[in-house]
Amino acid sequence: MAVLAKAVKQDADSLLEKGHRKMDEKKVREAIKAMENQIAIIQKIPKYLGLKEKTDKKIEERQTAIEALEKQLPKKVDMRTEYKDLNGAMVCFEGFCPSCGCAVEYYRNKSCNRCTQMLDWSKN
Repeated sequence: MAVLAKAVKQDADSLLEKGHRKMDEKKVREAIKAMENQIAIIQKIPKYLGLKEKTDKKIEERQTAIEALEKQLPKKVDMRTEYKDLNGAMVCFEGFCPSCGCAVEYYRNKSCNRCTQMLDWSKN
């Protein structure tokens, strides 16, 4: 199973080499903050101007973008369980997605298959 873990890491590394970049966490947080600032500005548009429908739509669009960006920030897996072989070597981890509760396995999932939340498999 250690071979499996090594193969998974090699696959991830080869994807990165082919242009599949990891999201820069700092940039994601900055984009979320910018969207939140835009929402605050849009909410200050006076309702008497007759733009309520348009402003509500703009706010909803930005809230959807924030939700999608937040899924790019890894969250700790709930109830992370380690499985070892008879020699004590780590075989895999299992746990639950912190966003939707779906069962996930480390060697298969860097993100949740159901909700696409990026997962943090670290112990601490």
